[in-house]
Formats: sequence, C-alpha cells, structure tokens
Amino acid sequence: MAGLIKKQILKHLSRFTKNLSPDKINLSTLKGEGQLTNLELDEEVLQNMLDLPTWLAITRVFCNKAAIRIHWTKLKTHPLCLSLDKVEMEMRTCEEPRPPNGPSPIATASGQSEYGFAEKVVEGISLSVNSIIIKIKAKAFNASFELSQLQIYSVNTSWQQSDLRFTRIQDPQRGEVLTFKEITWQMIRIEADAIQNEEHDILSAPVRLITNQSKLKVSLKRRLKDCNVVASKLVLLLDDLLWVLTDSQLKAMAQYSKSLSEVIEKSAQQRKSMASAPTQSATPVPVSQQVRTPQTIAAADQNDALAKLFHAFDVKETSYHLIISHLDLHICDDIHVKERGFPKESTGGAMQLSFTQITVDYYPYHRAGDSCQHWMYYNEATKTRSSWTKELLKEFKSNVDMLKQAVMDYSKSKPPSPSPNGSPPHVLIETTLRHKPVTTGKEQMSKGTSSANISSSTSLQPRTKLLSSCFVIRVEDLNIYQVSTADQRRDSPKAMICCNKKSLYLPSEMAAIHIEFTEYYFPDGKDFPIPCPNLYIQMNALQLTLDPRSMLWLNQFILDLRQSLEQFTAIYKLDSGKEDEHVDIRVDGLMLKVYTMRH
Repeated sequence: MAGLIKKQILKHLSRFTKNLSPDKINLSTLKGEGQLTNLELDEEVLQNMLDLPTWLAITRVFCNKAAIRIHWTKLKTHPLCLSLDKVEMEMRTCEEPRPPNGPSPIATASGQSEYGFAEKVVEGISLSVNSIIIKIKAKAFNASFELSQLQIYSVNTSWQQSDLRFTRIQDPQRGEVLTFKEITWQMIRIEADAIQNEEHDILSAPVRLITNQSKLKVSLKRRLKDCNVVASKLVLLLDDLLWVLTDSQLKAMAQYSKSLSEVIEKSAQQRKSMASAPTQSATPVPVSQQVRTPQTIAAADQNDALAKLFHAFDVKETSYHLIISHLDLHICDDIHVKERGFPKESTGGAMQLSFTQITVDYYPYHRAGDSCQHWMYYNEATKTRSSWTKELLKEFKSNVDMLKQAVMDYSKSKPPSPSPNGSPPHVLIETTLRHKPVTTGKEQMSKGTSSANISSSTSLQPRTKLLSSCFVIRVEDLNIYQVSTADQRRDSPKAMICCNKKSLYLPSEMAAIHIEFTEYYFPDGKDFPIPCPNLYIQMNALQLTLDPRSMLWLNQFILDLRQSLEQFTAIYKLDSGKEDEHVDIRVDGLMLKVYTMRH
C-alpha cells in the first residue's frame, strides 16, 4: 500500500522537483503523514507557478525537509497540511526580459479539468514554512530577503480560518468560483548592498529594513470549466514602520532603483504586448425565461442568494494593493562619510517625515473609460479624475478620426510614392495632431512606427477595446517636520508641511494627497494609436511653512542626490536615450496655505 502511494506522490511531485526518489519519502499510510528530505525544486516550473515578472529569474531552490499531514476522513472540511523547514532560493535580474512564463504546473497537472473535488482539495492546502531565504543578484547590487514563520491558509469571507466549504463561493450560473487565501509572516528582513569592484568606485552604504508581522490577502476568481484564473486581488497589509535612513543609504536606494528601472520598464511593455483582453463573466439566464416548477422555484431562490453573495465579494478585475497604516521616516546626514557632492552649509541635519494610512493601488487591465466604482477606495477624487480622463479620451478619439480622414484624403488625391524627405502622410498626421501628440502601442517599446501602420491599424481600432494601467497613491494624513541640526535644539519639532483637515472640519476619509497615473495600451500587442499618459493630483488642506533652514538643507540634499544618480548612471551606462513622452497633467488643490518665517 505504501509503495503504491509513494508512486502516486512521485508522479505528481516530479513536476516540481529535480532529484526526487522513493528513498527520500518517509510515509506512514495509516496516520496520513509523510516526510520528504533534501528537495531541489525545478526553477522554471516554480517560476511559472509564482508568475514572476520577466525581469527576474530563479536560478536555484532548495528545501531541506518537508512534511505533510492528510486527514483522510475529513478532506472536505479540513486542509492538507504541508510544513517546510528551511527554503533557500537564489534569483538574478535579467538585463533583457526573459521569455514569458508558461502555464502553471498546477493547471497542467489537472489537465485543465473541471473544478471538482480534487481541485478543491489541492486549493485548500495549508502551508507553513519556518524560514525562507531569498538571495537576488543584480547588475549593481546584491539583495537578500529573510522571512520567518510564513503561513498560507484558506479563509472565509470574513478572513477567518474555518471549514473549507465556507472558504469558496461557487456560482453555477456564472460558471465561476471565488476563493480566499491569507498569507502571514512574523518578520521580514530586507538587505541590499552595492557590488564593489576596482573599475567602479561607488560610495554606497548597505540598506536594511526589518518589518514586524504582516499579512497578504488573496482573492481569486476561477472558471469552473477549466480552473483558469479570471481575476485576482492581492492586498498587502503592513503595520507601523519606523525607518531611519542616512543620505548615503537613500542615495544607494535611488541607485538600485535606477539600475532596475530600464529592465522593469521593458518587462512591463512585454507584459502589455502579451496581455489579452479581459474575459467577461458569463451572463446568467434570467429566471423569467425558465420553466416555473416548485423545484425550479427553490433552486432559483438558492441561485439568487448565491448570486447576491457572489456579487458582494466579486473580483471585478485584477488589482494589487499596498496598505501601510503608519510610516515614520527619518532622513539624516551621514557625518562619518566624506562628502563627494555639493558642500553643505550645515552638517548633522535630520528631517522626520510622518505619513498615516498610505495606500498604493495598481489596476493593470482596466478598460479605458469604464466605471471605477468597484475600486477599493472610490471617492470624489477618483470621480473627478474619471470625468477628466473621459474628456481626454473623447478628444483623442476626435483627433484619431481627423488623422484617418487626413490620410484618406491624401490617398485619394495623390498616389503613394516614396519621398526622400519623409512620408507625406506622416507630415499630415503630425499637422493634424500638432497640439495633441499620439503614440502607438509599439512606440512604448521602440519609436518610429510608420504612418502606413497607423493608417491601416486605425481602421481596425473599433474592434479592440483600449486598456489602461492605473496607479493610485493616497496619503490620508502627513507631517513633514522642519530640519533639526546639531547646533539647534528644539523641545518639540515644528511642522514644515502638514494637513489641517481636523481644524477645517473636512471629512476624515478625504486624503491629504491623492495621485493617479494612467497609461494606455491595446491587448495582444496591437499597434494602434494610443492616448498619451495622464497624471492627476489632488491636494487637500495642506499647509506649507517656508522655513529657510529647512529649504536650504533640502535643496542641498536633493542636488547631492541628483549628482550621485548622474554619476551612477554614467558608470553603468544606464541612460537609454529615451525621449520624454507627453503627459497630460492636472493638479487640484483645496484650502492650501503657505506661511513664511523670518529668522
């Protein structure tokens, strides 16, 4: 019996591992317990399962011990418990995006089968890991992540552990199922340090961040017929953070971000070009069109209750969210490091930045012009921005119609002929859209799309829905204090920038700062004209105190940071030479005040 079960375990786990053999499996059939030792996981398979971005690649994954516990008689209500002791993962960044991820091995293992009992058992697995160490090697730096006491388990709609039957909402009429998972960890330690060598003399300090207990909430919507994920929602919740950074550490962070920005941008454009149009949920058959019998009436009532429950927790579109309840950031001069940048009039300065309820939302596949009412923090600011972007899209459509008409008129008037000074249709396009630049989808990756492509693709434009990727950043409250120096002592710090919502009796849910940045693209890499990106900023009840000492210190600090980035860019040749694209910007302000100080 044990031999047969070992063969089944080998059959399924061999997709994920490299060196699995029967002698590494210790199995107790009656107790429902088993152990695996010294597992080396397949990097490509794990890459596909985690759906990593294409600027990251896994090079090695090792687990020293794994244990599994199965409740044979309670598979419908109790999860399979998988425990890992120590997991080591090595990764590297790619200078050019690697090939896109393949299908998930879980979907491959199920053979794209219908959502049934086996899929429910696999989906309900509970995972715990004592320690995870992730090492990342990049072009300019090395980074490490250490997580302790990681747990993954299924939860109900109230985000509480319960009977597995209550951790999913299944709607047969829609042909979809919602499932909920929660991931928690006790501590995460992040460290990054520059790669030192003789050729590149870079002044850098290691960057460290330690966070306490955090959690990640995951909501998935799958199709019942093939178990494919239709949409997902990830919410990362971080508790209060206190972070002290010297100016050399801040420079290092900026340099590391700069070194990754180019490949991350290329990876994002690759994702957009490979993206398919969001799938639409199946529309349920109206009850009025069904035959009315006592049995169908009872079933209709049950289906109606399921439909209402499903609608209440539905994942309308894929989204990613970060929520930080409170962040205290202290930036100070590194007096022990020899100055290489701009000379500072005052040394030993420090500035405190305090932010309350920071939220960052990302919607990568939102249909342009569609309603945003289902977004996590839909408010008046988002409503104002939506009406503004609809006007921009309307203007863009009008410009594209003018472009098409100009090309058609030219084609009718003159036969196409090559010109040494450039294509005449291109001149007409530029003239038509002189006041409103228009780019095409492939121009986001490389400039210079021919006007022939534009004219031919615009005729197909109505057949494909324009998509947008939206970033939303909100800060409920903030206090940025005046700089403190070694020769200056204060009993309590004074604010340089603060929010006066309470004193002005403004709604507590109104954000002090609200920022939305939107880019547009067509799915499946279609090379159609696209609108320019737009940026919307709303500031409410902010008060700025112009403290000369703080302004001078900030100016010197920013100049020094900029010079450091320019040197770093020159050393690693990170300047891609990409031209700045046109961005539509709108800034709204409510009850803003500026005070001046005299010393």
